[in-house]
Amino acid sequence: MRSRNKQRAQMRLGQTIVAEREHVESESERMQARKKAHRRQTTSILIVTLMLLILGLAFYLGMKELAITPEIDVAENMYQIKAEIVDEDHRGQISSRVRMYIADLEQDLQDLGLRVTKVTLPTGTSRELYVDIDGQEAYYKVDIDRGAAVTAEDIERMTRYLKERGLHPGYVDVRVEGKAYYK
Repeated sequence: MRSRNKQRAQMRLGQTIVAEREHVESESERMQARKKAHRRQTTSILIVTLMLLILGLAFYLGMKELAITPEIDVAENMYQIKAEIVDEDHRGQISSRVRMYIADLEQDLQDLGLRVTKVTLPTGTSRELYVDIDGQEAYYKVDIDRGAAVTAEDIERMTRYLKERGLHPGYVDVRVEGKAYYK
């Protein structure tokens, strides 16, 4: 320990007060440079944050110049329904979901060789439809929560089954997957 103190004392012996002042000033200049760099960095972060906030707000408000939202016209992309639609509740409007389901079911049945003549929206139900097929006495009860393609396959399978056995039921229920009932 004493040897270190002697070395420090020897180093200071040759220095003047001016040298000590220059040393303090140079440390002060470094501190100021660090503060300036820190301010620049903080300012840059603040500017970038504000820009992101403004862009996010513009996107949220839907400004067309900054935020482009695709518009899809369902009517243009939808298959045209050829079958008669009967609304027993006389609601006046049929939801786009039901229309899409009817269009898909009609197209899928057409692909299987069957033609839909009438679709009935029964009273008091929102997910159930009655589908009349050309050349058949029975109508089919379907559920719009099931896929249209799967329902179309079930209808086609039941049509063949009833024809092979010579059965003429009043209706066929294909609302449950993998099962069909007729009465």
